[in-house]
Amino acid sequence: MMLFPKFPHKTTARVVAVLASSFALSESKTVEYTWTLTPSRASPAVPNVTTRAELNNPALSPDCNLDRLMLLVNDVFPGPPIRADVGDVVKLTMINKSPIDSLALHFHGLVMQGQPYADGTASVTQCALSPLETQVIEFTVTNPGTHYWHGHVSLERADGFQGPIIISDPTSDDEKQLETMYDAEEIVFMQDWYHQDGNIRRTGLDTVPFIWIGYAQSFLINGGGIYTPCLGNETADLACAADCSALENYIKSIHVESGKTYRLRIIGAQELIGVNFAIQGHIMTVVEVEGTLVEPYVIANLDVMPAQRYSVLVTADQDPGNYLATTSVRYRSESPTGYIIFKYKGAPEVDLILDEDLPAHPEWNDTKPTIELEENLVPLNPSSFDDADVLSADAASIRRIILVGNQLTDNSTGKLRWSQNNITYVSGPAPMITVAYDAVTADGAISWPGTQLPGSFLVPDKPPTAFNYTAPVQDSVGTYNEVSGPSYIPLVEGELVEIVMQNTLALNGKAEMHSWHLHGHSFYVVGFGFGNFDENTDPASYILVDPVRRDTNVVLPYGWTAIRFKANNPGAWFFHCAQPAHAVMGMAVVFITSPEKCSAPPPVARSCLETSIVSPSDSESSSSDVVPQVKSAVLLAMVLVGISLLGY
Repeated sequence: MMLFPKFPHKTTARVVAVLASSFALSESKTVEYTWTLTPSRASPAVPNVTTRAELNNPALSPDCNLDRLMLLVNDVFPGPPIRADVGDVVKLTMINKSPIDSLALHFHGLVMQGQPYADGTASVTQCALSPLETQVIEFTVTNPGTHYWHGHVSLERADGFQGPIIISDPTSDDEKQLETMYDAEEIVFMQDWYHQDGNIRRTGLDTVPFIWIGYAQSFLINGGGIYTPCLGNETADLACAADCSALENYIKSIHVESGKTYRLRIIGAQELIGVNFAIQGHIMTVVEVEGTLVEPYVIANLDVMPAQRYSVLVTADQDPGNYLATTSVRYRSESPTGYIIFKYKGAPEVDLILDEDLPAHPEWNDTKPTIELEENLVPLNPSSFDDADVLSADAASIRRIILVGNQLTDNSTGKLRWSQNNITYVSGPAPMITVAYDAVTADGAISWPGTQLPGSFLVPDKPPTAFNYTAPVQDSVGTYNEVSGPSYIPLVEGELVEIVMQNTLALNGKAEMHSWHLHGHSFYVVGFGFGNFDENTDPASYILVDPVRRDTNVVLPYGWTAIRFKANNPGAWFFHCAQPAHAVMGMAVVFITSPEKCSAPPPVARSCLETSIVSPSDSESSSSDVVPQVKSAVLLAMVLVGISLLGY
C-alpha cells in the first residue's frame, strides 16, 4: 500500500475563506492540494486491496478493531503528506464534510515567518472552520525539515486528522551533502490509537467527576498495528474483524534492499505517551532534529516524545530477512507495543511472530537515554542560525520566564485543570491575535507591551507562590485555582527570551512527562535538571555552546527544562503541552510579539465573530467564564447532536 504519495493532488475548489501569505519569495512555485475531510467508520482489512478507495467504506481498521469512528482526509490514514521546498507557496483547499466538527489545520514545525495568520490554531490565530464549510489556506514555506500537520481545536487529530510535512531546501549545501549519504527515504508515522473517538474522550476531561482518557488500545506505525485482544477473538463482546491473525493485513512494512542506506523520517504523532523506537539487528544514526541538521550520532534506540521528529539513517546490512521494529512506552508504566517490519528484498515468506527476538528498549522510567540523546545532539552548522546571539548574549539582556505547571481544581466549575503560574488557559471568543491587534491599534492605546488586552489575563514571569515542586501541590498552595481564561505573555520583537518549564506533581501525587511545543519559532535547549530550579546556581550548568535547536522538548518527571529563543516573529504564538489532553485542560499560554507590526487580520480570522450571537462587549465582560463563539449554523448542529465543540 502506498501510504505517502510523492506528488500533490492538484485541483481547485470554491473559496469560502482565505488565509493569505504576506511573505513571498521572488522565485517559487505554487504547490496545490485539495483535501476533503469525511467522517468514517473502521471496516475490516481485505487481502490484496491496496487502497481504501477500492472499498465501499474506505476506512480500513488500522488494528483489526471495528468499533471506531474516524476523521479521514481524502480517505487516507494517516493523512496525506505535504511536500514542498523552502520558498514554495502552498495553497491548500480544506473541505470540511463533517456535520459536527469544527476544524483548524496547524502546520507543526513550520514557523510561518511573517505569516502569523496562517499558523492554524483555533482561538489563537484564527476562527475554526465550521462544519460543512470550505477554506483555502495559503502560505510561503520558510523553513525545512521533518514536520507534520494536525487538527488544532480539541482531540480530533488523533481520530485521523493528521499527516506528514516534508520540506526540502535546495539551496542548502548541508542538505545536499546529507542526500549523498542515503539511497531512499521512508516516513515512520507513530501514534497511539484509542477506540473511543476524540469527542467522547474530551467530554470525560470536562466532566465532574473527571474521567481520564486512560491508555490507548493499540499503537500504530504508518497506520498499522494490532489490538492484541482481537488476535484470538476470544471475547464475544469485542468488535473484531473475522480474522485478526492475518497480521500482514495490519502491521505495515518498510521494504529495503541489501546494502542500501535509508533515511527514516520519524514523526512522533502520539497523543499521550512517549516511546522508544528500535529496529531488530540494526543501528540508527540521527542526522536531523525538527528541521535542524545535526552531527551524525549513532544510537541503538531512539526516544521520541509526542510531537517530536527525527531523521535517522539505517543501512540494510544484515542477512535478508524480516526484522521487527518496535516501540516501548516511556514515562508511563504501560502501553501497547507498536510494530513495523523492516523487510528485505528476497527475504523468505514466513509467518509473522510478535513475541520472539524483539529489539531491546530501556525501562519505562529510565531517564538516562533521554538525557544522553539531548546532550549529544549538536547542530551541524550552528553559525547559520540568525538567532544564535541568544546563546552568547549577556545574562542581563535575557528575559527569564519561569513557568510552573500546577494541576488544580477550577474554583468556579470544579473541573480538574492545569495552570501556568496559577492561570489556566481557556480559549476566548475571539482569536487572541485579533484581540491584540485591535487593542494596540485602537485610538489612544498604550504602546506595546503596555497595552491591555480585554478579556485576557497577563501571565507573570514568575510563579506568584514558590514552593517545593517535588512535593504534593495540595500541601503547598492548595488545590483550587481562581483564575482561568485566555492568557498571554507579551514580548517585543528582537527580545531574547529564556523559558524555564518547572514540572510539579499532579493532584494524585504522580509526576508526569510533558512534551512542550512552541509555535512560530525554533528554540535552543540550554538546560535541564531535576528537583526545584534554582536561579542562582542552575544556570551555571547550561549548555551554551552548540545546544540542540528544535521546536518540541520534553520536561521529565520531577524535572525542569530551560529553552531560549529570539522573539523575531511578530504575532500570537501558542506554547503548550503537545499532549492534547493536557492542553485542553489548560496547560498552555500564548506569547504575543509586537502585534502592532502585524498586518491587519484577514476576514477569515474573525469569521466566528461576524455571525456571533454574543456581542464583543458581552464577551469582554467576564474573562473567567469565556467560551468559544460559534456560527449560528453550528449552534443548530450542536443542539441536534448534543455535542460540545469547545476547543483550545
